[in-house]
Amino acid sequence: MAPDTGLSNRQHSGVKGNKVQITYGFTANAAGTKKLPPIIIGHACCPRAFKKKTGEQLGFYYQNNAKAWMTILIYQDWILALDDYFCRQNRHILLLQDNFSAHKLPDNLTNIKVKNFEPNLTAHVQPIDQGIIRCFKAHYHGLFIRRAVDRYDKGVSPGDIYSINQFKAMRLADEAWRNIDLTTVRNCWLKAGILPDKLIHPKPTPSTGPSIPVSSLLEPTPATAAPADSLEAIEKEVEVALNQLESRGALHNSSRMSLEFLLDPPGEHEVLTETADQDIFSAVMSAQAAQELMDINGGDNTDNTPDPEPCPTNLDILQASATIKKFIKEINEPYAHKLEVLLSSLTHNLRLKNTKALKDTLITKFFTPKA
Repeated sequence: MAPDTGLSNRQHSGVKGNKVQITYGFTANAAGTKKLPPIIIGHACCPRAFKKKTGEQLGFYYQNNAKAWMTILIYQDWILALDDYFCRQNRHILLLQDNFSAHKLPDNLTNIKVKNFEPNLTAHVQPIDQGIIRCFKAHYHGLFIRRAVDRYDKGVSPGDIYSINQFKAMRLADEAWRNIDLTTVRNCWLKAGILPDKLIHPKPTPSTGPSIPVSSLLEPTPATAAPADSLEAIEKEVEVALNQLESRGALHNSSRMSLEFLLDPPGEHEVLTETADQDIFSAVMSAQAAQELMDINGGDNTDNTPDPEPCPTNLDILQASATIKKFIKEINEPYAHKLEVLLSSLTHNLRLKNTKALKDTLITKFFTPKA
């Protein structure tokens, strides 16, 4: 969503609209040490921006249907794959989830025990709702707006700076999810108030050696009580990015969207009820039509996202890496050293890839056959 109320409320001449909607599902453990890849559900089977690749090939758990919402089939495929993952690790977990009609368990789970929240208590006891989702949104909008600032600085017109295809939006969302640190997740679990007291405040037991109590993984300590990843700090970064847009003239103050509206827009909390037979029929027919279109055109054009920009060539990347290396050599900061190592690895792998792509020239190529 563009942070401009004028663009969100009405269609402007010269401004590209994009109404593609995607559903995200998040899962994280109480210690904050494990955040599963999000479940992503879109409309298109194979969006043009995927360039004929599947979501799995691009590194996403991506599914689709006509409504871009969770269905029993998608849920069961996901939880069975998760159960298999924990089975191979010989681990057993308790999964807490919303009491939603599509969350119908398959019969053959072995390593996952599932407990549903009570419908009237979900908003109060679901840890994801205690700040994790809002933190994700703040991270995403911060990345999205800073991207718009960069595009404006490169000369892109104000009507196009917010244009983004589905793949790039998913990449931003993936980065936003990874940016949520474990302290934020832990604090949201504590805020939900559903963890057993014996887990938060275990009784001391005799020990013959040093140990780390489980409570230390869950209780905020003075060192972590005000983490850098606090929601307040992240929301401030969004405001700073909005200020940068406004200072450049790409966003007028009168049409600047409030932070609350941006992070919690009306209509986003649509309650999904039982899926009607007509919805199922429409979803099946749309999926079949999308598959036929993909077979004909090599991609599903129903996503209505902008055409993907051409990728830079290997030469472009090598030249850009060389320029960045020259710049960071003068910076005596830890991040500069890490970036230099990563760039060196990137250029090495690119050159290696280029070398492997070369083909030996046959000696006959140097001679001209006699007439």
